Amino acid sequence: MVAYPDYIDIRKIGINRTGLTTEEKFRYSLTIDLKEEIKNVLVVIMMNPSHANEVSSDKTVNTVIDYAYNHYDKLIIFNALPIVDPSNDNFNNIKNLDFHCKKNVEAINTELDYLIKNNFIIHVLLATGIPKSSKKIFDQELQNVYKILLDNIENITINSVSHTIKKQKKKLRDGEYTYHISRKKFQPDVDLIIEIDNIGKYLLKIVDKKSTQ
Repeated sequence: MVAYPDYIDIRKIGINRTGLTTEEKFRYSLTIDLKEEIKNVLVVIMMNPSHANEVSSDKTVNTVIDYAYNHYDKLIIFNALPIVDPSNDNFNNIKNLDFHCKKNVEAINTELDYLIKNNFIIHVLLATGIPKSSKKIFDQELQNVYKILLDNIENITINSVSHTIKKQKKKLRDGEYTYHISRKKFQPDVDLIIEIDNIGKYLLKIVDKKSTQ
């Protein structure tokens, strides 16, 4: 655990979570007001929550905060899966997982609905990565996230980060997954839309900026 940046008022940190139902914890969202007047909001969707709380942060959350502070008035962090378990090894063994996944989807849907109805400018940054295990449940929940985003596509913009691997710039993993935020400086430089294929699967598609100019 690390401290939040000095410019963050920890009294303005909000967490939507449950208590302990098993030995695991669940967090649905982490919200930080960055400015007094809020007009534009960065919604970040990652893989699963870290142990960041109302007092202590972590490196990845601080990386997002550092970027968001210079561009947005409010930061909301969601995850495809709500389990606070950075090892990503025990998803299949967690009791009440379906219940918490439904609560997680509800939290994302409810927050986006509120932001849209109140005319905020909403930028969504997808940065989920791919878990080491329990990929089946992850894929299922990621599809639920994509559906929510597509349902609200007229009121949001969607981006992801790119990574340079072996001197080649990569923008999507296997055409379906976005790269996770690295702990170095990043830029959300990939514009995305979401489409449905012929079997009803939600897929990411990179926007060709040249064709839209």
